[in-house]
Amino acid sequence: MVKSFLISAFILLCSIVLESSILSNISFFYVVPDFALICLLYFSLLNGKTFGELYGFASGLFLDFITGIPFGFNCLLRTIIGYICGFFSEIIIISGVIIPILTVGIGTIAKAILIQLISLFFPNISIYVPSIISYQFLYEFLINIALSPFVFKFLDLFKNKLSIKDVKDLVDNV
Repeated sequence: MVKSFLISAFILLCSIVLESSILSNISFFYVVPDFALICLLYFSLLNGKTFGELYGFASGLFLDFITGIPFGFNCLLRTIIGYICGFFSEIIIISGVIIPILTVGIGTIAKAILIQLISLFFPNISIYVPSIISYQFLYEFLINIALSPFVFKFLDLFKNKLSIKDVKDLVDNV
């Protein structure tokens, strides 16, 4: 269980470094895809709500340290998203193309709404909060849902290492 959490945290850290340090400095990208959100949603659906909130807190902590956003903003945002997504882990089977697209689409919309709500708790700090009705949100939404099946399939390769459940249980559910 600890091993799967550490491997997942390492994957989250790599995705955050990729999106915040490498992809954000490439000038022809209008919006950077949120690989950390896609990975968080996958891990939450795979392991449930308790680990979803742990993964969300870890990814938010990494984002708060790497980016210049006030400490706690991403921790709160990603913890809520991880918990809510993990709540559906017993209902949703993460396979195919439609489920990743729907999950990441709903997760991206939830992220935008929660950013609007959480930014009310940070009034003195200017955080750029994109509106849901904007080109920036639309591009991020489209990029996230387009990349979600590929990221989910890539993470499926490591499902045995990432899951806290027994390998036999994973085979029985498929």
